[in-house]
Amino acid sequence: MKKTALSCLFMVCVYLSFAQLPITDVRYPDSLLKFLANAKSDSVKARSLFLLSDYWSNSDTLKSKNFLAKGLKYGDKYPYVKALYYYYLGGYYFSTNSAKSETNYLEADKQLSKFNSKEAFLFRSKCWSKYAILEFSIKDNSITSIDIFINKVIPLIKKTGNVQHLAVNYHNIAMIFMDCQQYDKAAEYLRLSISLLDKQPTVYINELYQNHISLSRNYLFQNNTLSAKKELDKAKAFLIETTSPINYMKFYVVEGTYYTTVKAYSKALQALKKGEVLAVQSKEYNMQRNLSLEMYRLFIKQKAYQKALAVLRKNVEGLVIHKHSSDDLIYYFELSETYGKLGNSKMAYTWLKKYSKLKDSINAREVEHKISALEVKFKTAEKEKKIIALNAENEKANLSAQNSKLLSWLFGIACLFLLIVAILGWLFYRSSKKLTIQKDLNHQQQIEDFDRRQEIKIVQAMLNAKEEEQNRVARDLHDGLGGTLAGIKINLSHYATKKKSNDDPELYQIMDQMEGSINELRHIAHDMMPEMLLKFGLEESLKDLCTSLTSEKLNIDLKYLGAKRVFLPHQQINIYRIIQEAMHNAVKHAEAQNILLQCSQNDNIFYITIEDDGKGFDPAYLTKGMGIQNIKNRVAYLDGEMEILSAENKPGTSINIELNFTA
Repeated sequence: MKKTALSCLFMVCVYLSFAQLPITDVRYPDSLLKFLANAKSDSVKARSLFLLSDYWSNSDTLKSKNFLAKGLKYGDKYPYVKALYYYYLGGYYFSTNSAKSETNYLEADKQLSKFNSKEAFLFRSKCWSKYAILEFSIKDNSITSIDIFINKVIPLIKKTGNVQHLAVNYHNIAMIFMDCQQYDKAAEYLRLSISLLDKQPTVYINELYQNHISLSRNYLFQNNTLSAKKELDKAKAFLIETTSPINYMKFYVVEGTYYTTVKAYSKALQALKKGEVLAVQSKEYNMQRNLSLEMYRLFIKQKAYQKALAVLRKNVEGLVIHKHSSDDLIYYFELSETYGKLGNSKMAYTWLKKYSKLKDSINAREVEHKISALEVKFKTAEKEKKIIALNAENEKANLSAQNSKLLSWLFGIACLFLLIVAILGWLFYRSSKKLTIQKDLNHQQQIEDFDRRQEIKIVQAMLNAKEEEQNRVARDLHDGLGGTLAGIKINLSHYATKKKSNDDPELYQIMDQMEGSINELRHIAHDMMPEMLLKFGLEESLKDLCTSLTSEKLNIDLKYLGAKRVFLPHQQINIYRIIQEAMHNAVKHAEAQNILLQCSQNDNIFYITIEDDGKGFDPAYLTKGMGIQNIKNRVAYLDGEMEILSAENKPGTSINIELNFTA
């Protein structure tokens, strides 16, 4: 009972350790609202609203959901902020819908994995931490939870250099090991956490308290009262400097456990009563339950069975519904035992039946394991009997079979030698075969790399030739045919003036058509060789492109988000051609009414997003007339990637492009 009475308390401790630094100051939401009112950036506003949503997620879900929705409106256009939205959405569902919570944590990790900042690593570690606690608390899957902590959470935290977060998660791992009764492992991680925090004890008071109180409890489970008392005294020293009531409740639980173990029953009851008063005042029902369980253990030790029975029935009827069916298993068994000690065999039998039924339903695998273990034990015993019989026979035959035995040993040694030689030969053959295969793979990879480089060179040559040809044609059209048409228009104007043919409508209609032809020719030449790109750079040329395509039926919104990199001329031209081709597709084929063009830069990656509300299409069946291949060639030339999001018979198309530029 000593090892199981505090199992519910483990769940509370793990949950609190995941919370890490709970915001208890009532002024916290007000300060966030003031900060939000003064914020100018949409991304800052979004993150402030996310924090407000997180603050209210456990107490007012409606308010939490509203703040989350408002934050998404401000942050939807920022990929990083949108990734954080999924993290806080997982927190919103954390206590109410574990499946949705896990789904959103996985999506947040997927989105955040695109960023290499320390903050992104920290949030990814928090996503996996919350996912692990759901596996542990909801699915009762300790193995999966520990695996996530060790192989997901800890490596991500180490990338951030955050000592506090690393220590807290070492503590979380220890709590799960303690719940699995692997106390040596738990002590190892608790001491590892303490060693990190001891470097700055005045900063990490709360975390050091949590570790020392947990280590004291761990020693009590091992009946090491001397070490438990030392850790309890250390925890008390840090407890005085904390203000959290729940820390005091946890202390009184462990202190009561210690005094019960050393049979100082009056001190144990006094400590547990102190904790119970605090738990009632704070409405901490789970802590009330844990304190009463320890009281039950105390009364059993004193043989006060009526008092113990009253406490146990209070736990079964329950203030808070526990999440682990193993808790009920404990209560049912102890009720049966207590009624038996009181001489009420009928009630003892009733609760024993409930215990057996529940155990059969939740412990099928354990039963199978025990049966298998018994079977193995039986077979082992049978084998041992046979071995004894054979040994007896061998002893009888030793005198007459010594020579034969010697020959057998020699033959066995020879066979063993031959077997070793065969194994070594086989290993050498396998190693040589692997080496040959690896050489072939390396050679094939070199050929593929060479082919890829050749393809890029060909594409580069084709694009450069196409660009030069367009520039040449544009100059010829503008300077040659454009100049000729302009001269014809001037001559017609002189002719009309000389002949005074002001009343000749056909002549002026011809002049208007000539003017339209000149403008169309200039527009074609501009598309083939944009002057803005050559004179003022990429941003201005894109503004000019959007202006030229904007009309009464088409609205284009350009977002050029502070890309500071100065691109080389051929890089600017290719970026411009990519956007120009995609924009023309949206206008000609999608018949869009609204287009969003967004360009941004993160380190050496240049992002392009083009979204429209026109007709969608199936990207798997692109037609050659849409010019998608030209875009793909230019993206490949710039060492980039392209993603097309669209569906047939559904409105809207989104093209996302990432272009990589070496520093």
